[in-house]
Amino acid sequence: MKCIFVLDVSELSFSERVCAAALQGLVNRKGAILYLDYGFYDDPSARRTNEEFIDDENWFGKYRAFLGNQDEHNIEYYRKRHGFDIEELSSLSEALNKFRNDYDGLVIWDENLLDTVNAAVMLAGLENLIPVTMNLIEELALQDLPIRHDLRNRWTDRLQIYTWAMDNLFEQCKPGVVACIEPGWQRPEFLDYLVEERIFVYSLSSRHEGLGNKLLMLLTFGPPALREPIFALRLDAPIRKFALHWMGKRSQEVKISNRIQRKVRSETYPTIFGWHTKRDDELSFMSQLSANGLRLVPAHLAGNFSFHSRVEPLNEKTIKGLSFKGKSLKAESSEEGSLRASKTTIRPSPSLDKKAIYLTFTLSDGDQLMMMHTGELGNWYSSARGKVAFNWEVQPLLSEIAPALLERYLGQASEEDCIIAGPSGAGYVIPPLVPDLPAYIKETARICNDIGIRVVTSYIADPCRRVLRHLQRHSGDLLGYLAGYAVVTRTLRVCHRDFIFFSNQIPKVEEIALPAEQLLGKVRMMITATSERPAFIAIHLFAYRTTIADVAEFAQKIADPNVHIVRADEFLTLLAMNENLK
Repeated sequence: MKCIFVLDVSELSFSERVCAAALQGLVNRKGAILYLDYGFYDDPSARRTNEEFIDDENWFGKYRAFLGNQDEHNIEYYRKRHGFDIEELSSLSEALNKFRNDYDGLVIWDENLLDTVNAAVMLAGLENLIPVTMNLIEELALQDLPIRHDLRNRWTDRLQIYTWAMDNLFEQCKPGVVACIEPGWQRPEFLDYLVEERIFVYSLSSRHEGLGNKLLMLLTFGPPALREPIFALRLDAPIRKFALHWMGKRSQEVKISNRIQRKVRSETYPTIFGWHTKRDDELSFMSQLSANGLRLVPAHLAGNFSFHSRVEPLNEKTIKGLSFKGKSLKAESSEEGSLRASKTTIRPSPSLDKKAIYLTFTLSDGDQLMMMHTGELGNWYSSARGKVAFNWEVQPLLSEIAPALLERYLGQASEEDCIIAGPSGAGYVIPPLVPDLPAYIKETARICNDIGIRVVTSYIADPCRRVLRHLQRHSGDLLGYLAGYAVVTRTLRVCHRDFIFFSNQIPKVEEIALPAEQLLGKVRMMITATSERPAFIAIHLFAYRTTIADVAEFAQKIADPNVHIVRADEFLTLLAMNENLK
């Protein structure tokens, strides 16, 4: 039985957590050995970036008990399913002593310039070092260790730090990937994976208000009457390039971040981990990285991924066609029996009821590694799961990043659970801004086919016709797309023999943050106002307001026998049946 060492870091300071996360990354290069318990998200800063996703009232009143301690949930799962033995470490000092052979010295970062944390993390991964502050050296009794790098007083601002790192460290780091991590949020959960994988890390803004930003917004959300001729005449590429150049000329942060993102090269598709900085926002960050040809794996608050990445899946039937760190997967059974095959395949074809209103509900934000680590914010653990048809966004790149964690979702899925890809497939992008959209779609289709996913969430509800043509031509065996995080201007319904693109009608952009009762009230109103039959209504639920329990309660109160809640794959299949009858 393999022994896993668990260290509780929930009460540690930021500098101590940085130290623990880096140690974890170094130790776990040998396999899944060290696991950190970050505790509950009771600190309000854990539930916000530039906006508040869950306030205290909503957190303590609804989500805290629902989610529980995410780290305890996962380690208990691994103990039961993978047969791990658990040993708790009493302190960070004990952990450092126990794994002393896994690091070669120290790198000191500057508390007066927080971005030096990212430089220290890169050096830690490249040279097997522990990042510390001067205070920690004495507190943790590390005086006998050699100081390989002292980053204090070397730079005066972040621009100097990342310019130096790009010139001196970039080529030594893992190719094909980078990460944007904001030190100012003091959330070091994902640093273990960055150290383990030797990933280049920076924190630079992607936003400059003005012409460049407006041009990218035009390509993304502009009036269809204007966007269509731009894309038809292939003017989007020069507009995109000019917009990025213009923003870079007016912001040194944007200029350097453009340079970093463009240096990333990959045989599959360039990837960036992390999230936006304090100085920009999600949309500007996504616009820049998409336009520079990257896909995002959102990693804010995503703890223990150096551990998840080293746990081998149990059953090759659950995750088809994958290899783990170069090894072949082997099937195993457990006390509960062998894991069942993926439930994402379509059940026997449903019959079309011409008098019906079909609803399908999708939980948002599954592309985030934090959502995968927390059981979809606790929804996966809910007693309501399996009682109502429900769509779960996941990050398909878990097949490469954390295959055993993906196996958990695929293997535990009930007949009512439909596992689909989060926006906009294998990694988060804004499709109209992607320079080589066919390459991205093909890679998404390949990965989704390997793991049995047939439905994808696409970020934009009303893309131009050229984007739709790319989706149709390169989506392989995908059944179709449920599109749009929210309705901005219009919804689209495109249904051909081998291609379905259907926009979520709810919520509208101003309705995203509505409480569950109000949002589901909008659904009731739409049902009442719908006269054409059969009718199809797709709802994209904001995960930080509405839960599967809310939907199950809503379903119980539906009095109309002609209203049916179905899975995404059944929804699209029924839609195709209806269109073919016309």
